Amino acid sequence: MKTRILLAVAAALSLSGPAFAGSKTSTFNVSSDVVANCTIVAADLSFGNYDPVIANKTTALDVDTTVTVLCTKGAAGVNVGLDTGSHASAGSRFMSDTVSGDTLQYELYSDSPGGTVWTNSGGGLVSWATFGPIGAGAGVAKTIHGRIPPGQDKSVGHYADVVTATVNF
Repeated sequence: MKTRILLAVAAALSLSGPAFAGSKTSTFNVSSDVVANCTIVAADLSFGNYDPVIANKTTALDVDTTVTVLCTKGAAGVNVGLDTGSHASAGSRFMSDTVSGDTLQYELYSDSPGGTVWTNSGGGLVSWATFGPIGAGAGVAKTIHGRIPPGQDKSVGHYADVVTATVNF
């Protein structure tokens, strides 16, 4: 009987694991910084056909596109600017025809065709508040209103320009 009890006690002790004389603990910090960041994507703007003889002799050609911005939630002081393009002259935007060398004037607006000119500085910048809530998942789109003024007597051709959209944060 004593042998069975001793075997039972020995078995129980072997299953309970080693005995500890004491224990100590330590703590450590875990941290990360969320940084301000933004992305910007501007869709191409195609005016299509400009007809200086009939359709656009006295009527401007207005077309819209979008610029989409996504920023880190809580980013402050965010604004978006558009430069004057690669064929600008005297502060005005122009598209150029590579064959004839002729230029076609156009403008980009932030609020409505013929409204506030969208630029890269001062009052021409568009603040983030105009775009909507920061951190909106897929981003927030803002309309760019494009206008070619009427009555420009230009050569037949394909006119193009490159504009850079910049998000400042």
